[in-house]
Amino acid sequence: MTLRAPIPADKRDRLALGRDPEFRRMAGGDPATSPPLTPDEVDSWYESLRRDPLQWVIEADGRCIGTARLRHVDVGNRSATYAIGIFHPRFWSRGYGTEATLAVLGHAFGKMGLHRVALRVLEFNRRAIACYEKCGFVREGIQRDGVRIGGEWLSEVLMAILDHEYRSRIS
Repeated sequence: MTLRAPIPADKRDRLALGRDPEFRRMAGGDPATSPPLTPDEVDSWYESLRRDPLQWVIEADGRCIGTARLRHVDVGNRSATYAIGIFHPRFWSRGYGTEATLAVLGHAFGKMGLHRVALRVLEFNRRAIACYEKCGFVREGIQRDGVRIGGEWLSEVLMAILDHEYRSRIS
């Protein structure tokens, strides 16, 4: 697994993986309204990646399988939020998410000198929660019924990791 800046071939890879309904649900979208991914949507996705130095492509087996990013960077408080998406089920539960998350945390707490990285994850996404806990994130709370997907209210788990927690795991 490699984290890297986007390259034009990523558009082909992203389009080939399509829009998986379960991925859409885990990302907060309604899987019942999951139209095919279009070339125009992929072009927009790629341009967004290309413009943001804190968004990376997750590459495995020589192709783009997902993205990871830091957002909402607060320089004064040395904090940011984290998000990751691996687009297709055939790449889930194979360690790519853990490896990518640890690489982004290394950048966040190393090069960027952050103190805190936080995230939100839908409560039903046990696989992602297990990945985040494996990487050192700590559950801080629940936002009850914070998201409505397909007519169903869902809760989000709030998690974060602090710089000293990260450092104690890697030393």
